[in-house]
Amino acid sequence: MEKSPQRGLQIHFMDGSSINVSFPTQTEDQYRRKLMVDEIVKKRMLMVEADGGIHFVPLENIKYMSVYPAAEHADAGIIKGAHFSE
Repeated sequence: MEKSPQRGLQIHFMDGSSINVSFPTQTEDQYRRKLMVDEIVKKRMLMVEADGGIHFVPLENIKYMSVYPAAEHADAGIIKGAHFSE
């Protein structure tokens, strides 16, 4: 069985703390990925099943998130080829 490539998510919180989440590819379907993002924004909650539990992270507590690797076919509203620093 071929192992799925890992993905990474860094969540930076308003209080200055951060966490890293690694996970396998959730779906190869671009449309389903878009629906997943839309659902997170609609619910204003990031929900992560990890380590035997479900973790709920309200978007209001998040300063910004970084998702790796970048999608091959990103939405039209995404700035491409940029450098990010804080």
